[in-house]
Amino acid sequence: MMSLLWIIGRYSVFLGVENRYMMKKAFLFISALLALAACKNGSVVQTEVREYADSTSHAFLKMHAELPLPSDAVSSAIRSSLIDVMDGQLSQVSYGEPQRYFPRFDGDAGDTDALLSYYGQQTMKQIAQLSQEDADEREFLIRENDELTAEEREEMLAGFPSWEYDFNLRKVADTLNYVVFLSENYVYMGGAHGGVTGGGYLTYDKKSGSLVEKMLDPACVTDIQPVLVRGLMRYYSEVGAEMPEEEMLEHLQVEGGIIPLPAWTPYPTKEGLVFVYQQYEIASYADGMPSFTVPYAEIKPWLTAEAKSVLSSYRF
Repeated sequence: MMSLLWIIGRYSVFLGVENRYMMKKAFLFISALLALAACKNGSVVQTEVREYADSTSHAFLKMHAELPLPSDAVSSAIRSSLIDVMDGQLSQVSYGEPQRYFPRFDGDAGDTDALLSYYGQQTMKQIAQLSQEDADEREFLIRENDELTAEEREEMLAGFPSWEYDFNLRKVADTLNYVVFLSENYVYMGGAHGGVTGGGYLTYDKKSGSLVEKMLDPACVTDIQPVLVRGLMRYYSEVGAEMPEEEMLEHLQVEGGIIPLPAWTPYPTKEGLVFVYQQYEIASYADGMPSFTVPYAEIKPWLTAEAKSVLSSYRF
Protein backbone atom coordinates (compact mmCIF):
# COMPACT_ATOMS: atom_id res chain seq x y z
CA MET A 1 0.00 0.00 0.00
CA MET A 2 2.85 2.44 0.83
CA SER A 3 4.52 1.80 -2.56
CA LEU A 4 1.19 2.43 -4.29
CA LEU A 5 0.75 5.74 -2.48
CA TRP A 6 4.33 6.72 -3.37
CA ILE A 7 3.65 6.10 -7.06
CA ILE A 8 0.45 8.14 -6.96
CA GLY A 9 2.26 10.92 -5.13
CA ARG A 10 5.00 11.00 -7.73
CA TYR A 11 2.31 11.03 -10.44
CA SER A 12 0.69 14.08 -8.83
CA VAL A 13 4.01 15.91 -8.66
CA PHE A 14 4.66 15.15 -12.32
CA LEU A 15 1.31 16.66 -13.23
CA GLY A 16 2.08 19.79 -11.23
CA VAL A 17 0.79 20.59 -7.76
CA GLU A 18 -0.68 23.84 -9.05
CA ASN A 19 -3.19 21.90 -11.12
CA ARG A 20 -6.02 21.71 -8.58
CA TYR A 21 -8.24 19.66 -10.87
CA MET A 22 -5.66 16.92 -11.29
CA MET A 23 -4.82 17.03 -7.58
CA LYS A 24 -8.48 16.49 -6.77
CA LYS A 25 -8.64 13.52 -9.17
CA ALA A 26 -5.51 12.03 -7.60
CA PHE A 27 -6.96 12.51 -4.13
CA LEU A 28 -10.24 10.81 -5.07
CA PHE A 29 -8.31 7.97 -6.70
CA ILE A 30 -6.22 7.46 -3.55
CA SER A 31 -9.34 7.56 -1.37
CA ALA A 32 -11.05 4.94 -3.51
CA LEU A 33 -8.01 2.64 -3.35
CA LEU A 34 -7.82 3.01 0.42
CA ALA A 35 -11.51 2.23 0.73
CA LEU A 36 -11.10 -0.89 -1.39
CA ALA A 37 -8.16 -2.00 0.73
CA ALA A 38 -10.14 -1.43 3.92
CA CYS A 39 -13.04 -3.46 2.56
CA LYS A 40 -10.68 -6.30 1.71
CA ASN A 41 -8.99 -6.31 5.12
CA GLY A 42 -12.28 -6.09 7.01
CA SER A 43 -14.38 -8.15 4.64
CA VAL A 44 -17.56 -9.80 5.83
CA VAL A 45 -17.07 -13.24 7.36
CA GLN A 46 -19.00 -15.52 5.01
CA THR A 47 -20.97 -18.22 6.82
CA GLU A 48 -23.12 -21.27 6.16
CA VAL A 49 -26.12 -22.39 8.20
CA ARG A 50 -27.15 -25.94 8.97
CA GLU A 51 -30.07 -27.22 11.05
CA TYR A 52 -30.82 -30.56 12.67
CA ALA A 53 -33.87 -31.89 14.51
CA ASP A 54 -34.81 -35.18 16.09
CA SER A 55 -37.02 -36.54 18.86
CA THR A 56 -37.83 -39.59 20.97
CA SER A 57 -40.71 -40.48 23.27
CA HIS A 58 -39.48 -38.13 25.98
CA ALA A 59 -37.07 -35.68 24.31
CA PHE A 60 -36.77 -33.10 21.52
CA LEU A 61 -33.56 -31.78 19.98
CA LYS A 62 -33.21 -28.79 17.66
CA MET A 63 -29.93 -27.40 16.39
CA HIS A 64 -29.15 -24.24 14.43
CA ALA A 65 -25.47 -23.78 13.64
CA GLU A 66 -23.96 -20.90 11.67
CA LEU A 67 -20.25 -21.34 10.99
CA PRO A 68 -17.72 -19.37 8.93
CA LEU A 69 -16.68 -20.86 5.62
CA PRO A 70 -12.99 -21.85 5.97
CA SER A 71 -11.96 -19.59 3.09
CA ASP A 72 -8.85 -18.09 4.69
CA ALA A 73 -6.70 -18.33 7.83
CA VAL A 74 -8.86 -15.91 9.85
CA SER A 75 -12.19 -17.55 8.97
CA SER A 76 -10.70 -20.99 9.60
CA ALA A 77 -9.45 -19.91 13.04
CA ILE A 78 -12.88 -18.52 13.99
CA ARG A 79 -14.58 -21.66 12.69
CA SER A 80 -12.26 -23.90 14.73
CA SER A 81 -12.97 -21.89 17.88
CA LEU A 82 -16.75 -22.08 17.32
CA ILE A 83 -16.53 -25.85 16.79
CA ASP A 84 -14.80 -25.99 20.18
CA VAL A 85 -17.78 -24.12 21.64
CA MET A 86 -20.22 -26.52 19.97
CA ASP A 87 -18.29 -29.54 21.19
CA GLY A 88 -18.08 -28.22 24.74
CA GLN A 89 -21.80 -27.51 24.90
CA LEU A 90 -23.19 -30.64 23.27
CA SER A 91 -20.83 -33.28 24.64
CA GLN A 92 -21.74 -32.39 28.24
CA VAL A 93 -25.54 -32.36 28.16
CA SER A 94 -26.69 -33.75 31.51
CA TYR A 95 -28.61 -32.88 34.65
CA GLY A 96 -25.66 -33.64 36.93
CA GLU A 97 -22.06 -32.54 37.10
CA PRO A 98 -20.71 -31.63 33.64
CA GLN A 99 -18.78 -34.45 32.03
CA ARG A 100 -18.00 -35.50 28.47
CA TYR A 101 -20.36 -38.16 27.12
CA PHE A 102 -18.92 -38.72 23.65
CA PRO A 103 -15.66 -37.96 21.80
CA ARG A 104 -14.95 -34.87 19.76
CA PHE A 105 -15.73 -35.01 16.04
CA ASP A 106 -12.59 -36.26 14.29
CA GLY A 107 -13.70 -35.98 10.67
CA ASP A 108 -13.20 -33.15 8.19
CA ALA A 109 -13.80 -29.94 10.17
CA GLY A 110 -14.67 -28.21 6.90
CA ASP A 111 -17.60 -30.56 6.23
CA THR A 112 -20.45 -28.79 8.04
CA ASP A 113 -23.03 -31.44 7.12
CA ALA A 114 -20.94 -34.24 8.61
CA LEU A 115 -20.12 -32.10 11.64
CA LEU A 116 -23.74 -31.30 12.46
CA SER A 117 -24.88 -34.84 11.74
CA TYR A 118 -22.32 -36.23 14.18
CA TYR A 119 -23.14 -33.84 17.02
CA GLY A 120 -26.87 -34.13 16.36
CA GLN A 121 -26.87 -37.92 16.51
CA GLN A 122 -24.57 -38.13 19.52
CA THR A 123 -26.48 -35.46 21.47
CA MET A 124 -29.83 -37.04 20.64
CA LYS A 125 -28.54 -40.40 21.83
CA GLN A 126 -27.45 -38.86 25.11
CA ILE A 127 -30.62 -36.91 25.90
CA ALA A 128 -32.74 -39.87 24.79
CA GLN A 129 -31.01 -42.03 27.38
CA LEU A 130 -31.20 -39.43 30.14
CA SER A 131 -34.83 -38.55 29.48
CA GLN A 132 -35.78 -42.24 29.45
CA GLU A 133 -34.01 -42.78 32.79
CA ASP A 134 -35.91 -39.78 34.17
CA ALA A 135 -39.22 -41.17 32.87
CA ASP A 136 -38.50 -44.61 34.32
CA GLU A 137 -37.75 -43.13 37.72
CA ARG A 138 -40.93 -41.02 37.65
CA GLU A 139 -43.00 -44.04 36.70
CA PHE A 140 -41.50 -46.13 39.51
CA LEU A 141 -42.23 -43.45 42.13
CA ILE A 142 -45.78 -42.97 40.88
CA ARG A 143 -46.57 -46.68 40.87
CA GLU A 144 -45.09 -47.11 44.34
CA ASN A 145 -47.09 -44.23 45.81
CA ASP A 146 -49.93 -45.87 47.74
CA GLU A 147 -51.54 -42.51 48.49
CA LEU A 148 -52.62 -42.09 44.88
CA THR A 149 -55.92 -43.34 43.54
CA ALA A 150 -55.89 -45.46 40.42
CA GLU A 151 -57.29 -42.52 38.44
CA GLU A 152 -54.65 -40.11 39.78
CA ARG A 153 -51.92 -42.63 39.05
CA GLU A 154 -52.97 -43.09 35.44
CA GLU A 155 -53.31 -39.34 34.93
CA MET A 156 -49.78 -38.73 36.23
CA LEU A 157 -48.34 -41.58 34.16
CA ALA A 158 -49.85 -40.04 31.03
CA GLY A 159 -48.40 -36.59 31.70
CA PHE A 160 -44.63 -36.98 31.77
CA PRO A 161 -42.80 -33.80 30.73
CA SER A 162 -40.63 -34.07 27.61
CA TRP A 163 -37.07 -32.87 27.66
CA GLU A 164 -36.05 -30.16 25.20
CA TYR A 165 -32.64 -28.99 24.02
CA ASP A 166 -32.40 -26.12 21.52
CA PHE A 167 -28.85 -25.43 20.41
CA ASN A 168 -28.23 -22.07 18.72
CA LEU A 169 -25.02 -20.69 17.30
CA ARG A 170 -25.37 -17.68 15.02
CA LYS A 171 -23.56 -14.56 13.81
CA VAL A 172 -25.06 -11.39 15.29
CA ALA A 173 -22.60 -8.66 14.22
CA ASP A 174 -19.89 -8.20 11.61
CA THR A 175 -17.85 -4.99 11.51
CA LEU A 176 -14.55 -3.78 10.08
CA ASN A 177 -12.49 -5.00 13.05
CA TYR A 178 -14.53 -7.71 14.72
CA VAL A 179 -17.30 -10.28 14.29
CA VAL A 180 -19.65 -11.49 17.06
CA PHE A 181 -21.32 -14.89 17.33
CA LEU A 182 -23.94 -15.81 19.92
CA SER A 183 -23.93 -19.22 21.58
CA GLU A 184 -27.28 -19.47 23.38
CA ASN A 185 -29.20 -22.65 24.17
CA TYR A 186 -32.56 -23.36 25.73
CA VAL A 187 -32.58 -26.43 27.96
CA TYR A 188 -35.54 -28.07 29.71
CA MET A 189 -34.99 -31.30 31.64
CA GLY A 190 -38.38 -31.95 33.15
CA GLY A 191 -38.18 -29.50 36.04
CA ALA A 192 -40.29 -26.49 36.92
CA HIS A 193 -39.00 -24.55 33.91
CA GLY A 194 -36.27 -24.44 31.33
CA GLY A 195 -33.27 -22.16 31.24
CA VAL A 196 -30.77 -20.46 28.96
CA THR A 197 -27.21 -21.77 28.73
CA GLY A 198 -24.37 -21.41 26.25
CA GLY A 199 -21.13 -19.57 25.75
CA GLY A 200 -22.81 -16.20 25.28
CA TYR A 201 -21.53 -13.50 22.96
CA LEU A 202 -18.18 -14.39 21.39
CA THR A 203 -16.20 -11.52 19.88
CA TYR A 204 -13.43 -12.35 17.40
CA ASP A 205 -10.65 -10.09 16.15
CA LYS A 206 -10.83 -10.07 12.35
CA LYS A 207 -7.12 -9.41 12.00
CA SER A 208 -6.07 -12.61 13.76
CA GLY A 209 -9.23 -14.67 14.11
CA SER A 210 -8.62 -14.92 17.85
CA LEU A 211 -11.36 -14.78 20.48
CA VAL A 212 -11.34 -11.70 22.71
CA GLU A 213 -11.31 -13.57 26.02
CA LYS A 214 -11.71 -10.50 28.23
CA MET A 215 -13.16 -7.13 27.35
CA LEU A 216 -12.59 -5.79 30.86
CA ASP A 217 -9.80 -6.06 33.41
CA PRO A 218 -11.09 -8.62 35.97
CA ALA A 219 -9.57 -6.53 38.77
CA CYS A 220 -11.96 -3.66 38.01
CA VAL A 221 -14.97 -5.20 39.80
CA THR A 222 -14.83 -2.87 42.80
CA ASP A 223 -14.14 0.28 40.78
CA ILE A 224 -16.85 -0.50 38.26
CA GLN A 225 -19.67 -0.92 40.79
CA PRO A 226 -21.25 2.51 40.08
CA VAL A 227 -21.33 1.67 36.35
CA LEU A 228 -23.02 -1.69 36.99
CA VAL A 229 -25.53 -0.13 39.38
CA ARG A 230 -26.52 2.53 36.86
CA GLY A 231 -26.87 -0.09 34.13
CA LEU A 232 -29.07 -2.34 36.24
CA MET A 233 -31.17 0.63 37.33
CA ARG A 234 -31.83 1.33 33.65
CA TYR A 235 -32.69 -2.32 32.99
CA TYR A 236 -35.27 -2.54 35.77
CA SER A 237 -36.74 0.79 34.74
CA GLU A 238 -37.12 -0.37 31.12
CA VAL A 239 -38.89 -3.61 32.14
CA GLY A 240 -41.32 -1.72 34.35
CA ALA A 241 -39.78 -2.58 37.71
CA GLU A 242 -38.24 0.78 38.54
CA MET A 243 -37.04 1.05 42.15
CA PRO A 244 -34.69 3.18 44.26
CA GLU A 245 -31.01 2.21 44.17
CA GLU A 246 -30.96 0.89 47.74
CA GLU A 247 -34.01 -1.27 47.11
CA MET A 248 -32.54 -2.61 43.90
CA LEU A 249 -29.31 -3.62 45.63
CA GLU A 250 -31.30 -5.45 48.28
CA HIS A 251 -33.35 -7.09 45.55
CA LEU A 252 -30.28 -8.53 43.83
CA GLN A 253 -28.92 -11.92 44.89
CA VAL A 254 -25.21 -11.12 45.14
CA GLU A 255 -22.62 -11.93 47.78
CA GLY A 256 -21.40 -9.11 49.97
CA GLY A 257 -23.41 -6.55 48.03
CA ILE A 258 -20.81 -6.64 45.21
CA ILE A 259 -22.21 -7.04 41.71
CA PRO A 260 -19.90 -9.37 39.74
CA LEU A 261 -18.96 -9.02 36.11
CA PRO A 262 -21.26 -11.24 34.00
CA ALA A 263 -20.13 -14.78 33.20
CA TRP A 264 -20.81 -14.01 29.53
CA THR A 265 -18.12 -11.66 28.24
CA PRO A 266 -19.65 -8.25 27.40
CA TYR A 267 -19.80 -7.66 23.66
CA PRO A 268 -19.28 -4.50 21.59
CA THR A 269 -21.83 -2.53 19.60
CA LYS A 270 -21.73 0.91 18.00
CA GLU A 271 -23.43 2.36 21.10
CA GLY A 272 -21.14 0.74 23.68
CA LEU A 273 -20.32 -2.45 25.54
CA VAL A 274 -23.33 -4.68 26.26
CA PHE A 275 -23.54 -6.54 29.58
CA VAL A 276 -25.82 -9.60 29.80
CA TYR A 277 -26.42 -11.57 33.00
CA GLN A 278 -27.89 -15.06 32.80
CA GLN A 279 -30.91 -16.27 34.73
CA TYR A 280 -30.14 -16.71 38.43
CA GLU A 281 -26.70 -15.11 38.00
CA ILE A 282 -27.49 -12.02 40.04
CA ALA A 283 -31.27 -12.15 40.43
CA SER A 284 -34.25 -14.50 40.53
CA TYR A 285 -35.54 -16.39 37.50
CA ALA A 286 -38.50 -13.99 37.28
CA ASP A 287 -36.08 -11.11 36.63
CA GLY A 288 -35.11 -12.62 33.30
CA MET A 289 -31.65 -11.86 31.93
CA PRO A 290 -30.67 -8.36 33.09
CA SER A 291 -28.83 -6.51 30.34
CA PHE A 292 -27.69 -2.97 29.58
CA THR A 293 -25.30 -1.00 27.38
CA VAL A 294 -22.45 1.09 28.77
CA PRO A 295 -21.06 3.83 26.47
CA TYR A 296 -17.38 3.44 25.64
CA ALA A 297 -16.48 6.81 27.15
CA GLU A 298 -17.79 5.51 30.46
CA ILE A 299 -16.13 2.10 30.35
CA LYS A 300 -12.85 3.11 28.68
CA PRO A 301 -10.63 3.10 31.84
CA TRP A 302 -11.19 -0.64 32.34
CA LEU A 303 -10.98 -1.96 28.78
CA THR A 304 -8.25 -4.53 28.11
CA ALA A 305 -5.63 -3.99 25.43
CA GLU A 306 -7.27 -6.60 23.17
CA ALA A 307 -10.63 -4.89 23.60
CA LYS A 308 -9.16 -1.53 22.62
CA SER A 309 -7.61 -3.17 19.55
CA VAL A 310 -10.93 -4.43 18.14
CA LEU A 311 -12.66 -1.19 19.13
CA SER A 312 -10.11 1.05 17.44
CA SER A 313 -12.62 2.21 14.81
CA TYR A 314 -14.81 3.78 17.52
CA ARG A 315 -14.04 7.17 19.02
CA PHE A 316 -14.04 7.17 22.83
